Order: sequence, then structure tokens, then C-alpha cells
Amino acid sequence: MRPLQARKLLAEDVADRIREEILTGGFGQGERLVEAGIAQHLGVSRGPVREAFKMLRAEGLVRDEPHRGTFVVRLTGVDVREIYDLRAALEARAARQVTERGRASDARSLRKLLDRLLAAADSGDVAAVSRADLAFHEGLCRLTGNRRLHEVYVRHVPVLKNLMKLDEYLYQSMDDVAVEHEPLMEAVESGDPSLAAGRFEAHVDKARDLVATYIDALPDRP
Repeated sequence: MRPLQARKLLAEDVADRIREEILTGGFGQGERLVEAGIAQHLGVSRGPVREAFKMLRAEGLVRDEPHRGTFVVRLTGVDVREIYDLRAALEARAARQVTERGRASDARSLRKLLDRLLAAADSGDVAAVSRADLAFHEGLCRLTGNRRLHEVYVRHVPVLKNLMKLDEYLYQSMDDVAVEHEPLMEAVESGDPSLAAGRFEAHVDKARDLVATYIDALPDRP
């Protein structure tokens, strides 16, 4: 783990870094997480690390074992599929609602988010692509005006953020970003709710299978 820049860190910052390490294999499945060691690596006190552990425990990414410490929970392909199945259901419903309503302002807002994603892909910045990708999909859910749907989606953003980052790395090239996302936008603009819902669901299902296969291949550590 590379040290964070010296600044006032919140527990969320530490949780983000640990979560990324877990989901990208920096911390192995079943590995013990040492509070003092992580604090030293990140250049923070142990307090934010302790709070970060609580957040990750609530997300199901780590577990505590009495008299042994905190360990990475084995995230399996089944876990990934469950998360992505929920995401697919939410996004398909969101796409249907936004398309049925047919507001030009919604389409323009979503198109702007897509343009940012495509610009990030052109730059070759994978981290920027990941952020813009999440913003596009979260933006779709927000545009529904369905507060509860959006809240459920946002609740899973911390884990989705890093799973989607894996998705970007698994693309054959950044050109695939445009190939994957332009048809989603076109479906919303077409005014056909069923087409839009179907394309978003298929898009998420494809990502689900790629990421689940990757997660299943991560090694265990004692």
C-alpha cells in the first residue's frame, strides 16, 4: 500500500484505500489486517483505521475473530453476482422510468455524464474512467426522482466503486468504454422504455460475469 499524502484524513479515506486493496487483491482473501501496520503505511493514527474497520465490517468485507484480530472476508463470485444482480435490477428500473418520462433535460444531463466518461476513456486514465462510469450509472438512478431507489443504489456505492474499477481494468481497451456505453444512451434517447431497460440490464450482467470470474481467481492467504 502506498502512503497517503499528509493531510487531515477522515475514516472514509482510510476505508476507501483498504477497500480498494481488498477488492484488487492487495490484501488477500482471509488475510489478517494489522491496525498498527496499516496506520503506519498510510501515515495516520490508529483511530481512523479503527473506524474504517467498522465501516468495512458493516459492508461485510472484513470480520473480527475474538483474540485473533480483523480478517478479510472471502468475497466470492457469488457475492459479486448478488451485488451486480441488485445493481442490474435498479438500473433497469431506472432506465425504464427515465425513458418513459421522456424529459429532454434528463437526456441532456445523462449525455453530459456520458461525454465525461468518453473523454476520460480518450485520455487513457483508468481511475478517471472508473469515476465517470460510476457517475453515469448513479446519475441515471438520480434522474428517476425515486428517492428510495437512489438511496438503495448509493448505499452500495462504496463497494460498487471498486468493483467497477476492476471492470475498467478488465476492458480489452478504453475504446470498449464507448462501445459499451453509447448504446445505453441511445436507448434512453430512443424513447423505448423496454429497450433502455434491457440494454442496461445486459450491460450490468456482462460486467457481473467478468468481475465475478476475476474475484473467484483471487488467492487465499492464511
